[in-house]
Amino acid sequence: MNNYVITIGRQIGSGGLATASMLSEQLGVPMYDKNLLMEVSKQSGLACEFFEKRDEKAAKRPLGRFFGLRSTMQGNDGFPGFNAISDEELFKIQSNVMQSIVAKESCIIVGRCADYVLRDHPRRLSVFISASMEDRVARIVAGQGISEAEARRLIEHGDRKRANYYNYYSFKQWGDCSSYHLCLDSSKLGSIENVVKVIRNYMEIIKF
Repeated sequence: MNNYVITIGRQIGSGGLATASMLSEQLGVPMYDKNLLMEVSKQSGLACEFFEKRDEKAAKRPLGRFFGLRSTMQGNDGFPGFNAISDEELFKIQSNVMQSIVAKESCIIVGRCADYVLRDHPRRLSVFISASMEDRVARIVAGQGISEAEARRLIEHGDRKRANYYNYYSFKQWGDCSSYHLCLDSSKLGSIENVVKVIRNYMEIIKF
């Protein structure tokens, strides 16, 4: 298989999304983040907003929630149906779509347990981006125009949500270096440009 996939896990405010975006531009391959949910919706027939509600969240008990099934019928006779589907089934649908994407093209996928879902892919590079709390707070304050206290709360909530999701579905530890090929501290590297440079240098060294 010639196609490759770079998966990027990231702490809130670490610059992981910016890293993925810059890598995508430099390598000339698509990046999947929120737009992955649109692709999952298109391929599954399930309304996108229902994947958004469960995006990077661990399953809740009891299993089985009602989700709107988007109509694929044409014309005025089309109507929405409903299907009871568990969070695990939604995760499976999303995983299948990821696998279908990497089968047809090289790409970068942000979050969503992609490193675990695609663990058997022969050309996978998994990266985790972290940063100091100070830098993370500063990046969120600048990007969202909120207070430092609000930024800290957002970080704590977001990291906890991502960790619970990753740990639940992968049976591994989110952010643990043993779960990834490459773990980088964007604060130590000083800029997103340097983070991307290290990743690309690593790709050259291992002949990725």
